[in-house]
Amino acid sequence: MKYNIIILSLIFFVVSTQSTYAYLDPGTGSFILQVVAAGALGGLFAIKTFWGNITTFFSNILSKNKKTANSVKRNNAKK
Repeated sequence: MKYNIIILSLIFFVVSTQSTYAYLDPGTGSFILQVVAAGALGGLFAIKTFWGNITTFFSNILSKNKKTANSVKRNNAKK
């Protein structure tokens, strides 16, 4: 019942749309491209800056997993 109301509402809103006649000038596309490029380069810079912290974090996680796996193997070998 709940899903039927949601589906009918979505169908109503899709069918009853009107044209908006919006205009996007060419500068808008250029601005969007600049934002995407800046975000990508900012992300790469952040990764480069914190690369030591990232590798230390994952190596600590992996070494903990290896230690627990080795201790389980030793406990099973003793039995």
